[in-house]
Amino acid sequence: MIQKRLFPVILLIVSTTLIISSCKQEKEKSAVSRSIGNTSEILVVVQNENQWNGKIGKAIRDYFGEAQYGLPQEEPLFKLSHITVNSLNDMFKKHRNLLIVDINPKAEKANVEFVKNHWAKPQRVFKITAPDAGAFIKTFDAYKKRMMQEYNQAERERILTVFRPDNDVKVVEKLTKNFGLKMIIPKGFYVAKEKPGFMWIRKEAVSYSQGLVIISVPYEDTAQFSRKSILARTADYLMKYVPGPTQGSFMSVDMKNMPPKATVVTDFFTDYAVEIRGLWRVEHDFMGGPFVSYTFSDWRKNRIITIFGYVYQPNKAKRNLLKQMEAIIYSVRFYDGKK
Repeated sequence: MIQKRLFPVILLIVSTTLIISSCKQEKEKSAVSRSIGNTSEILVVVQNENQWNGKIGKAIRDYFGEAQYGLPQEEPLFKLSHITVNSLNDMFKKHRNLLIVDINPKAEKANVEFVKNHWAKPQRVFKITAPDAGAFIKTFDAYKKRMMQEYNQAERERILTVFRPDNDVKVVEKLTKNFGLKMIIPKGFYVAKEKPGFMWIRKEAVSYSQGLVIISVPYEDTAQFSRKSILARTADYLMKYVPGPTQGSFMSVDMKNMPPKATVVTDFFTDYAVEIRGLWRVEHDFMGGPFVSYTFSDWRKNRIITIFGYVYQPNKAKRNLLKQMEAIIYSVRFYDGKK
């Protein structure tokens, strides 16, 4: 009888403990700080300055500091800052992109650790432990593409965190009506033109312009995913529907000064898309700037969609504005009828 009386009490204590533990975990999860850092910046944590000035630092700088393709003025893929591990305090731990170097002679082999949102959100933290510099560089070379992908994703998450609360519902509704797509498009953008299988969405600020061109065509065969086919299709729609500022001028893809570069990306929402980076220009005028486009399939409606994002900001750096367009395009999803 005593055991029967105690059982409900014990069950109540266990249940209460689980509830308190769950609430504590949720509180800790929600208490994660917002990450800090400039756009497209990686903070490298080394053990000493010799590592940064030597082969290790050079390998990191050569890859992440490489000039981004498709920009008229040379700008690095990422700005690199560094500190020593002794300076890694609570403030630096909140940095959005961290790469920690750990050279440990006692380590039997190199090891890579990766954590999302460890000290802040959004955040990507990579730590490479290796017995010596040679092993570090070999391991870094093997994982650097994955690191680039994750750091870029953290950048897009940060941008969308800012844009999401300011989403322009009316513009998105038009996008959904015409293409069955939804996307985060912040206020300031407006629909400039709508045609069958085409939409031009633009933003005109005081010192710069940004825009999106959406193109949809019926799927015929896989050749439509080739660089040649995508660029020809894009150029055709730009010539028809995106006029320049002077009579007879129109937007086009610059094929001469910097030939557009195509890359297959597998981290897009469709798991497969063709990214093209390059320059656009206005025929019969002097305007131009960088663009990035993503072409993907919509098997629900047997069609191929290209979303072309561009930036215009004469004589100024354009990487960060283009990164915003990339983030907006990456937010695209098929509309399933649910809010």
